[in-house]
Amino acid sequence: MRNLKIAVVAIALISLLAGCSASSGSNSIFAGLKPVCEKKQGGPEIDTVKVTAEDGKVPTVDFVKTDKKTGTVSPLTKIKTTQTKVITEGNGPEYTGGQQLDIEFAVFDASNGNPLGSTSWNGTDASTELFNSTDSPSFCNAITGVKEGSLVAFATPVSQDDPHGSLFVIKITKIFLPHANGEAKAPEAGFPQVVRDPKTGQPGLIKPSFGPSKTFKRAILIEGRGDTVKATDSVLVHYSGWIWNDALGNKFDSSWDSGKPVSFALNQTVPGFGKALDGVKVGSQVIAILPPDEAYGSTGNQSIPPNTTLLFVIDVLDITK
Repeated sequence: MRNLKIAVVAIALISLLAGCSASSGSNSIFAGLKPVCEKKQGGPEIDTVKVTAEDGKVPTVDFVKTDKKTGTVSPLTKIKTTQTKVITEGNGPEYTGGQQLDIEFAVFDASNGNPLGSTSWNGTDASTELFNSTDSPSFCNAITGVKEGSLVAFATPVSQDDPHGSLFVIKITKIFLPHANGEAKAPEAGFPQVVRDPKTGQPGLIKPSFGPSKTFKRAILIEGRGDTVKATDSVLVHYSGWIWNDALGNKFDSSWDSGKPVSFALNQTVPGFGKALDGVKVGSQVIAILPPDEAYGSTGNQSIPPNTTLLFVIDVLDITK
């Protein structure tokens, strides 16, 4: 149960069977990001939870009380909205929602404290997740405002899919940029105009009245503040690609459409893609025109015809190891 969403599905199945890094200051690559989810909220019920965590071991929890008169009592079954408690606070950037993060997690039945699933908490099977306000609002709201490096517990209320409620204990080990973030640059001649969704940062194009360059060209639309990418690096990016021969044609591929960024080794992509990112900083947005000899040449590739010029808009989110 490495993936947290798999764990959530498992919780539902169990219920059915039973009848659940860097500073965020002004010079940070994260500076100026605004939350896209509601900020975490605490509560008296989550404050009763005690988490014991040791390096390399799955945490344990203590919040269920038992006595002869009342039997087993869990305060978490009474909550109406998600409640969050920071157990230990990290010193990295704050999670703002809609961005990828690496976590260790453990899930418990909120009615009795029984464990339901976890990663190993030794770094061998950390889970990579992306929470947003559309697909996973409860998780996104629970950790928005939590800093990288933090250990946090949050409880979700009883629902039709989770009739006991759930308690999650999460260690946020890495937070990634959700989109390009930095200083906007003046547009250059010879490139289409790029527009961006003000909330998600997803780019779109205004079709130009001119055709593509016959040679490779790139321009930096947003200059980030992070480390500099080398052509031999692997990178985490959001990107969209368009076919551009006589007129700017259809978008043929986009990580934005799948909802998650992707990682590439630049020396394993088409030549122009790596060339477009060589020397740019993390946090940057790049637009690049790839003539056929920098793309798929005279053979093409699946939906890309032979001798096709491509246009890419690429957000550089991280250099990956």
